[in-house]
Amino acid sequence: MDPTDLLQRLDLDPADLKPGPQRPANQEDAASRLGPTPGPVPFVACGDPARPTRIIATPDHGRRWLDLCRDCMLASADRGRRAVPLDDTLAVLRAAAEEAGVTVRVLVDPPQGA
Repeated sequence: MDPTDLLQRLDLDPADLKPGPQRPANQEDAASRLGPTPGPVPFVACGDPARPTRIIATPDHGRRWLDLCRDCMLASADRGRRAVPLDDTLAVLRAAAEEAGVTVRVLVDPPQGA
C-alpha cells in the first residue's frame, strides 16, 4: 500500500511520526527502536505498544518511522491482493501436513461471485 494511503487509512499526520534515518533501515535498527530499552514505543494513533516498525517516505516530511500496534497493523493491511496464488499456498500447506504425517482439511472462502 502506498505510504500516503496508509497514513490516510490510519488517520495519521506524518509530522507526528519520528524522523527516520536517511539510509535504509535494517532489522537491528527496528530491534533497537522497539526493543526492551528504553521500553515499548507507543503507536501515535492509539497509544498501544508498537510491535512492528518500518520507515516510510513521505512527500513533505521525508523518511519517518511508522510504529504500529498489532491491531492497527492488522486493520490497515492491504488485503486486496495475494502475494502468492492461493493454489501455491495450499500446495505448501498440504506438503507440510504430509511431511508431518497429519491429515488436514483446508477450508477457504469461495471466490467472489461464485
